[in-house]
Amino acid sequence: MTGSCFEADDTRAVLLFVRLRSLLFASCPDHPVALCEACRRTYTPEQLGTEIGDGCYLCRDCGADLRESVIAHARTCPNLIPQKPLARMASVAGSTIPPAVSERFATRRRVRLERDVHTAAR
Repeated sequence: MTGSCFEADDTRAVLLFVRLRSLLFASCPDHPVALCEACRRTYTPEQLGTEIGDGCYLCRDCGADLRESVIAHARTCPNLIPQKPLARMASVAGSTIPPAVSERFATRRRVRLERDVHTAAR
């Protein structure tokens, strides 16, 4: 049973790595995305290639694992960092909705919730 769990985890890891490689091809084609710590060779997405399988993440010169370097690049590359911050919901206190509209909404919600409670009790 545990073997199948590991296989599912391995499959997810491979799919994430495939997705990451496709993002690198699209967003980072003009600069290195991996650095081999052992031999100091750098790799662009094109040099890493498109093959996914045994050894696709290994340095071509010395065989060192490049996955940590690729992941580190993905976390720090400006091409992969959203340029615009995510939208933030305004607080209710700072809302521009007129109080009368807000009160009507609260009343309708309260009635609807009470109706749901009575229906569920039946």
